[in-house]
Amino acid sequence: DKHHGESVYSVRSNQEQIQTEIMTNGPVEAAFSVYEDFLAYKSGVYKYTAGDFLGGHAVKILGWGVENSTPYWIVAN
Repeated sequence: DKHHGESVYSVRSNQEQIQTEIMTNGPVEAAFSVYEDFLAYKSGVYKYTAGDFLGGHAVKILGWGVENSTPYWIVAN
């Protein structure tokens, strides 16, 4: 990704605002809380099940979808 912005701004942390931002300007940077069970995550929609909080992690949100009635974000590390 060799895009350079001229300014920084925030997007509200609600689904509709993030989706609009992605459609208008491309990927959105985000952070989420990581728990021990995430270390064993392999594929599919991640959902916290057990374990202690380990810290935060930054990702790039590229898109979204729905699997088995569960909405999810498509992210890149």
